[in-house]
Amino acid sequence: MKVDTHQDAIPESLDLTGTPSDSQNEVILNNGLFGFPEVRSMEILFAKEELPFMWIREKDKEGLAFVVIEPTGIIPNYMVEISDADVGALGILGHDDAMILNIVTLNPEQPGRISVNLVGPIIINRNTRVGKQCIISNHEEYSARHVINIGAPDESGEAEPTTC
Repeated sequence: MKVDTHQDAIPESLDLTGTPSDSQNEVILNNGLFGFPEVRSMEILFAKEELPFMWIREKDKEGLAFVVIEPTGIIPNYMVEISDADVGALGILGHDDAMILNIVTLNPEQPGRISVNLVGPIIINRNTRVGKQCIISNHEEYSARHVINIGAPDESGEAEPTTC
């Protein structure tokens, strides 16, 4: 299944501004995350003023947490292909059922520059809140360290464009 990430707007189905943590925000990861197979229940949190950045974290506030983004409108030409087995395991019937979250790495030595894992996104069924981190079928087309410049100047003093 191919999932087009070129929607016009970020869906607000998980807008949690001012909402206390509850099961509506929970994501069940039956297989955990890569490197963290024991992490099976996480929650997604964001505030509109912090978009496109969100958090996915263990329900235990002292637990594991990652900054994530939905690639919609941020990563040009990003097309996710996941296996039929993953589509079936997640119960995804169409591309509107799928939420794609990419894990972000922030570089403290270069503020404003981030890298995004485009190879191993977390795919979530919007209806059931069941998710899985997958290696996409078309992984050779993308990088696990795709760099996005979010407005900080490079060494020449000019902002670099996002490239794929």
